[in-house]
Amino acid sequence: MNYLVLACFVVGIGVQNGCKKEPDPISMPSVSTASVEVTLNSAVVEGVVISEGGAKVTTRGVCWSTTHDPTISSLKTEDGAGSGAFSSNLNDLLPNTTYYVRAYATNIEGTSYGNEVTFSTGPATPATLTTSIVITITGTTAVSGGNITNDGGGQITARGVCWSTIQDPTTADMRTIDGAHTGVFTSIMAGLTPNTTYYVRAYATNEAGTS
Repeated sequence: MNYLVLACFVVGIGVQNGCKKEPDPISMPSVSTASVEVTLNSAVVEGVVISEGGAKVTTRGVCWSTTHDPTISSLKTEDGAGSGAFSSNLNDLLPNTTYYVRAYATNIEGTSYGNEVTFSTGPATPATLTTSIVITITGTTAVSGGNITNDGGGQITARGVCWSTIQDPTTADMRTIDGAHTGVFTSIMAGLTPNTTYYVRAYATNEAGTS
């Protein structure tokens, strides 16, 4: 007798479930305002991005204002990206003024700010300038001018030359008004009397006075 033997094999299929790690949550960066070094009308501010918050810091710098809690809608610098220390230059500050400054850092979650630091600029000093030689002299006119090499930390509000028939003329004598900036300027003196000796000086005025 022939017997047919059927062998049944059950093949088990093992399914291994892997554990997928959730990504770290993204948060706002952490930033600190470290130090401020002040000159007459500028400052250097050091900041540190302590942590990027899990997403790259795309912009960093400092913001400043004459009121508390400045933000990036105030005046600001942009000083690179990423974590670590950075340095920001603040220029054209007003003399004798109190400022508030904070470091900031921005990632995809938004902008965070460091601690607020307060500093004050020094008072303005008189401007420094020279008088140009007198040229193109006629019986009633002459041309001079000057060169303002340093504004003293204050905005120049008037400049020109003053002249008189006596030495050391001032702005109380005859004068021109030729703009309100630093650098070289030209002044035309008119209404002079023929055959007369005149003395001329350039002048510049800022909040510290006239020099």
